[in-house]
Amino acid sequence: MNRTPAKRPTQADIARLAGVSQATVSLVLNERDAGVRISPATRERVLTVMREWGYVANASARSLAGGRNKIIGVYTFEPVFPTSGVDFYFPFLLGMEQEAADLGYDLLLFTSAGGERQIFRDGSTRLWHADGALLLGRDPNVEEIEQLRDSGYPFVYVGHREVSGPPVSYVAADYTGATRQLTERLFELGHQRVAYARIGNGDAQPSRDRESGFRRATPSKQVRHLTGPVWTLGDVSEVDGLVEELQRSGATAVLAEQQLLAEELQVCAARRGLSIPADLSVVALGDATGARHDGTDWTALVVPREEMGRQAMRLLVRLLEAPESTALSESVECSIAPGATIGPRKESA
Repeated sequence: MNRTPAKRPTQADIARLAGVSQATVSLVLNERDAGVRISPATRERVLTVMREWGYVANASARSLAGGRNKIIGVYTFEPVFPTSGVDFYFPFLLGMEQEAADLGYDLLLFTSAGGERQIFRDGSTRLWHADGALLLGRDPNVEEIEQLRDSGYPFVYVGHREVSGPPVSYVAADYTGATRQLTERLFELGHQRVAYARIGNGDAQPSRDRESGFRRATPSKQVRHLTGPVWTLGDVSEVDGLVEELQRSGATAVLAEQQLLAEELQVCAARRGLSIPADLSVVALGDATGARHDGTDWTALVVPREEMGRQAMRLLVRLLEAPESTALSESVECSIAPGATIGPRKESA
């Protein structure tokens, strides 16, 4: 049974409730008992009490003994940290590292033992080794984020992150504003039917933000009728059918959520004798997952990943140095690559 104490329990509370010494609780928390004889029953008793009372080790206890360590943790829900400059997450980490150095903080990268990505294990988290943490990843464990928030541990999520209950602090790209701007540019070029397409479900927050920008776009006064459907594809095998539907619906422009989708649209359009942008204008909306990077000069939304890393670091340090009573958020403007894949609507013969 989970309990909700009036105040967050301390290690001393856990020791008293489990009937052990505080040193034993510390050894269990830090998994350093390989050379110390702690019976499995004692270990399980300590962990059970921690789970029942919602105990989370964090930086608060350390601050009582001498203040912050000037260390910022970085944790990703992805299975591995990026190892090359072409990785999606590399620019985020570059911005974090540069800003940490400017602010006088060190970075500590966290991984998960055993292959499974988890912030919490047996009711505790190793993030307490850092003063606060930056979290990132496409598919986070939202329950763990909520648990971390409820523990009082300071963190900032990199990306627009909505959770149940009180909000969390985050830094996000302004996908909505940039997508709206690109859609309105297509309207200005005379396109009377503009479509939106993506691969995979649209439940992820970045996907919803992009679609919101598409739907908020204001039609040009010079064009009498502007509508456009939203297509969600299961995988790239369905792109050829999408091109057929675009032709059938009379759409002359499409915003592709993923660059991979834009690349496949170009291939499938060519097979049908269509030219980009003469017959079909295509915009890539910045998601580079799986992209082949075929050299096309795409008209595109550019995700400000390095600046997001910097902003997230600044926001977290602000939380550490002057704790806020409410969650904070920052929106970073996306830039637009003009590219060569959109043009005026082709007049009907």
